Amino acid sequence: MRRWLSLAVILPLVAGCLAAKRVGGDGRREEFPERPVAGQPVLLRVGLGEGLPKQRFACTGPWQLRSGARDRTLLDLAAGDTVSATVFAGKLKFASDLEGGLLDWLVLAPRDPGDLLLWNDRTWRGELHVIRTPRDSTRVTVVNVVELESYLAGVVPGEIGRALPPDARAAVEAQAIVARTYVIGRLEAQRARGFDVFADTRDQVYGGAAGEDPLAAAAIAATGGLVVYRGDELADTFFHSTCGGHTADCAEVWPVAPDPLLRGVEDRRPDGVAWCGESRYAVWEQTWSWSDLERVLAASLPAYLDELAQHPGSAWQTDGFAPAYAGADPRRPGSLRRLEIDARTREGRVAALGITTEAGRYRVRGDETRRVLRPAATGAAILRSAWFDLETDEGRRVIARGRGWGHGLGLCQVGAIARARAGQTARAILAHYYPGSRLAPLDGAALP
Repeated sequence: MRRWLSLAVILPLVAGCLAAKRVGGDGRREEFPERPVAGQPVLLRVGLGEGLPKQRFACTGPWQLRSGARDRTLLDLAAGDTVSATVFAGKLKFASDLEGGLLDWLVLAPRDPGDLLLWNDRTWRGELHVIRTPRDSTRVTVVNVVELESYLAGVVPGEIGRALPPDARAAVEAQAIVARTYVIGRLEAQRARGFDVFADTRDQVYGGAAGEDPLAAAAIAATGGLVVYRGDELADTFFHSTCGGHTADCAEVWPVAPDPLLRGVEDRRPDGVAWCGESRYAVWEQTWSWSDLERVLAASLPAYLDELAQHPGSAWQTDGFAPAYAGADPRRPGSLRRLEIDARTREGRVAALGITTEAGRYRVRGDETRRVLRPAATGAAILRSAWFDLETDEGRRVIARGRGWGHGLGLCQVGAIARARAGQTARAILAHYYPGSRLAPLDGAALP
């Protein structure tokens, strides 16, 4: 039995070769490089939820309840049987119509891999593991232990879209490759929490079996094992919805070192129109009343300072806050006095935003401008993009008019779809959005 609580056991791909071909949007056949076949699958631990109260589980077919720590079957269950799990007296307490008990680690698994587990009104492939939440041992964390390619089947449609037309397949293939690359690079990233990756926008949106889509399944199968490399290392394959006509440089988005694969590239058709110009987020507008924005800033500016504290030595820290008077508390911004754009990137995104309040002047950089200027009325956690202009009516309202959706790094999903429909292959799409990268089979040595 794999001891998921003590370490992430990643079973490397066994060397084997298989060539795959597909018809591109222009009718030409593209040959992907030979790739390894999974003799033993790469298994992921996906954190579906943590800090949860009592949970209930079922399965579409016969299934088992096992003790993960002792690798021992405790119950054989039929389709329709349910099991609950909660924490009692410092242990996991499980209960069914047949039996109950206490243990440290609960494993729920279908007897036939084709059957699906049921939890939280969704269906899940692989196994569901239940542990006590490390940060709150009175509650539970639910983890889906699932094979890599099955995980991708639940990710790719949620990220790039479902029910896309067949001529968009090259974009879906590109999304499959970058999603695979991303998650391999995140293995063990959340080990202290008992899993590898989150199932939401903190990593990639994963909807389980219910989120699957036939076009995505075909694209994942056609690209099985392929990842993006920067030299001999896995690339950082960030992606976003709509770039607005130009992608961004990573060092302008976050306080990180430059990456040649994540440098901004022009993304317009020969006629000058952005490839993502048909996106509903190609242009947008956001309005705040002055008082609403003050309430937003009261929470978002201290959160920005907390984020800066996570990057000691960063140039972003040097002018994060200048007090208006001795003893001013940066965590209490007070009333808003002025809002202005201090600097822009070469393509036009906001590189630095100046916010003057009763307490002093804050300088917010890069993609953090989106979190600091989060919408008030919609409850969204982040502004659509950092590519915007500001109109201020001091004391009354502020309007941001912008373009694009997302941080702007790497693959532009709507642009990739348009490129695919124009006949570009997945390889060409990836070469454009990650300049200097190479597409190759996953090397077992790349696994942690």
